[in-house]
Amino acid sequence: MSTPAKRPALGISGTQKQALRVWAESQNPRPSQSQCSAWFERTYGRSLSQSTISTILSKKFDHLDAGPASKLRRQLAPQWPLLETPLCEWLASQEPGSTPTADTIITKAREIWNGIPEYQTLPLPHFSNGWLNRFKKRYAAHLHDRQDGVSQPPPQAGRKEMKAMKTLCGEFPEDDIYNMDETGLFWRKPPFGASPTMEQMITNRENSRICLMLCTNSTGSDRLPLWVIGHTHTPEALRRANLKAMDCHWRYHRQAWLTQSIMQEWLLFFYEHVGQRRVLLLLDNHPDHQAAVEATPPPPNVHLQLFPTQTRALNEQQPINLGISQTFKHYYRRQWLAYIVAGMESPQNPVHMMSLYHTMSWATRIWRHDVANAIIYRAFRKSHLMDPQIEFITAPKSPDLTALYETVTQNNPDGRPVTSLENFTHPVDEDFESVLNVAGFIVDGETTLQELDDAIVSIPLEQLIPPAVDAVIGIQTAIRYLVHQPWATSKDLQALERIERMINRLAIEERRQAHLGGFD
Repeated sequence: MSTPAKRPALGISGTQKQALRVWAESQNPRPSQSQCSAWFERTYGRSLSQSTISTILSKKFDHLDAGPASKLRRQLAPQWPLLETPLCEWLASQEPGSTPTADTIITKAREIWNGIPEYQTLPLPHFSNGWLNRFKKRYAAHLHDRQDGVSQPPPQAGRKEMKAMKTLCGEFPEDDIYNMDETGLFWRKPPFGASPTMEQMITNRENSRICLMLCTNSTGSDRLPLWVIGHTHTPEALRRANLKAMDCHWRYHRQAWLTQSIMQEWLLFFYEHVGQRRVLLLLDNHPDHQAAVEATPPPPNVHLQLFPTQTRALNEQQPINLGISQTFKHYYRRQWLAYIVAGMESPQNPVHMMSLYHTMSWATRIWRHDVANAIIYRAFRKSHLMDPQIEFITAPKSPDLTALYETVTQNNPDGRPVTSLENFTHPVDEDFESVLNVAGFIVDGETTLQELDDAIVSIPLEQLIPPAVDAVIGIQTAIRYLVHQPWATSKDLQALERIERMINRLAIEERRQAHLGGFD
C-alpha cells in the first residue's frame, strides 16, 4: 500500500501567536488549552493542538509580550535558486511598459527549468499561485536592492497603534464603524492561459481589469454603493445603462486604479451618505488616501482613522481583506463561469461577448445580496479591532465552483493551457500591490485603453436592451407566478402592476413609432 502524502504544515505568524497570548492573559480565570484552541479556530479559521497551544503560551515566546511581533511567517530560501536567478534577470531585462502576465512568467519559468542540467532528473514543478506570489516578493526585494543599493529595514508591527485603534473602535456603536478598501478584478479573464496560436491582443483584452471600491459598516447593515474604476470615460456597454438605478458609480483612470482625485470625490460622497451621524471610517494609509484626507478633511461628526504604516502592506488588519472582498469575487466568478457555460452552444465565444454591462449587473447584485452580513461581521472581528459580541456566529460557505470550472475547461476547442482553479479564483496580478510594473500593466502598442473596457466582439444594442414588449411579457409572467404563491402580498403584486403599466405605455409607443417608420 502506498503511504498517503502528508499535508503541508501551515505556519503560525508571530502576530497570531501574540494575539493568542494577549487574549489568554486578558481572561479571568485563565482559559484552558481547549478554550484557547476554540478561540484560535473562531478567530483564524483553523485549529491548533493542545501541545502547540502550550508551547505558544510558554516562556519560549515571552518576547512577544515585550515587543512587536512579526506578521510574516518564516521566510524560506528559494526552493530552486538556479531557476530564480535567470528568471529575475529575464524580468529585469523586459522593456519598460511591458510587464509580463502571470501566465507568461510561468511559461518562462518552465522554459528556463528545461535548460538547467542540475534539474533534469527532477519532475517539472507545477509553479502554483503560492510559488508565484513568493517569487514576486523576492524579486521585488532583489530589484529594490539593485536600484537603491540598500535594503529596506524589515517592517515593524504597529502593536501600540493597533491597540489604540481598538480602543477608538470601542467608542462607537457597531453600526457606525466603517471600512473602505479598493481591490482589483479581472472581469473577463477565463480559466485559460495564452495559446501560441492566439493573437496577443486578444489575450491582453481577456486580462482587462477594473478597480472596485468596497465600503461597509461592521454589521453589513449599511453597504455603500459600489464605485468602479475603469480605463475610459464611458465604455460602450454602459452608454445607455442607468447606473444610478443600479446603485453604483463609474469613474475612470488610465491605470484603472484609485487616484487622489477619485478618493476625494468618494470621501465627499461618504460624508453626505452618513449625514449628521457620528461615525468612524477606517482606511489604509495608501498615499492617495492620505493626500485625499488632507485635501478633503472630514466634518466634525466623522472620525477618520488610517491604519499604521506597517499593517498596510500585509493587509492583516483590514476587514475588507479578511473575507469580504474574497467572498465577493468568489460569487462573481461563479456567475462568470455560469455565463460561459450558458454561451457554449452559441456561435460566438462567450468570453468575447462579455461586457462591462454584465459585470456591473452581477457585481451590484452580489454586493447587495450574496455577501452575507455574517461574512462582514466576522471579518471585522478577525481584524482584532472589535471584540466578538456573538461568540459562535456562523457564516455561509462560498459556493463550490468545481463543477462549473470543469465544464468550462473541458470545452477547450483551441487547446489552450488550463489555469488551475486556485489561480483562476485568486489571480496573482489582480490587486495593485502585486503588479510588478503598474504603469505598463497589460497595455501594449496593439491594445488601446478603450478596448480594455469594451467587449472583444461588439454587441448590438438590441441584444443588451430587450424591447419593451418583451419586458411586459416577463412582468406578466412574474405576476402569474406570484398570485399562486402563499407568501406573496398585495404590495408585491401592486408594485409589479405599476411597473407593467409604465412599460406597457412605452411598448405602445415603440409599436407606434415602428408603424410610422414603415410609411417613411
